[in-house]
Amino acid sequence: MKSLTGFQYLQAEIACKHDKSFEKKTWDERLAHFNTINLHDPRIFKIASDPIGLRAAILAHNQTELGLASGYMISLDACSSGLQILSLLVSCPKSFDLCGGRSDQCVDSYTAIYGAMNLHGVLTRKQVKAAIMTSLYGSVATPESTFGEHIDLFYETIEAMAPGAWDLNLGLQQLWDEVSGSTYEWIMPDNFHACIETKDKENKPFKFLEEDYKLSVNVDARPDFHKGLGPNIIHSIDGMVVREMLRRCMFNPATLEFLAHIFSGPVNSNVVTPDDKMVEALWSNYDETGFLSVRILEHLTPDNAGIVHEDTIFEMINTLPKKPFNVVTVHDCFRCHPNYGNDLRRQYNTILADINDSIMLQDIAKQVAHQDIKTNKVGKIDRDVILDGEYLLA
Repeated sequence: MKSLTGFQYLQAEIACKHDKSFEKKTWDERLAHFNTINLHDPRIFKIASDPIGLRAAILAHNQTELGLASGYMISLDACSSGLQILSLLVSCPKSFDLCGGRSDQCVDSYTAIYGAMNLHGVLTRKQVKAAIMTSLYGSVATPESTFGEHIDLFYETIEAMAPGAWDLNLGLQQLWDEVSGSTYEWIMPDNFHACIETKDKENKPFKFLEEDYKLSVNVDARPDFHKGLGPNIIHSIDGMVVREMLRRCMFNPATLEFLAHIFSGPVNSNVVTPDDKMVEALWSNYDETGFLSVRILEHLTPDNAGIVHEDTIFEMINTLPKKPFNVVTVHDCFRCHPNYGNDLRRQYNTILADINDSIMLQDIAKQVAHQDIKTNKVGKIDRDVILDGEYLLA
């Protein structure tokens, strides 16, 4: 993974605020574009993609040049986070390539699919993006209304370019057939409990001015088709990624010092306190999924350290940044001080690598359906490839 200085991250930010298209270009291209911008020319704001954001970034740049702290936070976005998660749950290299997984280029999956369909002049990239995003969450109506007579071409293209992710998308829709009742729930590796209550529509008859009418109302019942199951599962993983990023980047150094102390002496595994119960739950989730949440570090004590494997805990600690730093998130957009841009990207890549190495999909499907559901990895993505991913978060 290419490392940039904090000043370079700030310059790349200015390039993207000036021209949004550079958000999908390489670091070198962003820095090259920055060098073409006259920061002292007020006319640049008239043509900027984000004039207000550009002013703030330039102000931070000027303060940095003077050796002053600005407090400015750069923004780094995930490259199609939903597609990334779908790809990694089944370890599909081809799908992962489409969202920046194994490329030295900043891949725009929507543009790539748009280009492969060769519908320039018929549809815009914006229309295609909306159709792709919704289709990966189970929508049929939006793609059909967007592509019309070209709908078969769309399905053929996305299936060819992202086979594993698309197959999983369809499989999650079919999983609803294995769910009984109108409520389904599951527990994430970080012990976040998700519960979904579904509704069905029922026509209620009523009279008004002696005329008979029917009103469609939502009732507690199991619908025959529920397209929300797949999106809910993927969004739950997306949410966990955000929580893990915050815990990893904003860890308490005193917690790590305490852990070094408790593992240096005798430990036991008496499960009695709330912390002990949480450690037991998180370690059990790890056994079931292969994904260990960094949340466990907050709850380890001498009384429960015997539940876990010391080597596994310190392997996790070694993946954390050297120093904690503040992070602000909006979905899959992460903001931090420019000096921590490299650390932010490394933490994101580490979480994605852990998802790829896990059997989280199988565990969630089992919980939702209350039965053993067989899931397979369709390929192999080396952990180091994910850790070195240049534009997974950019």
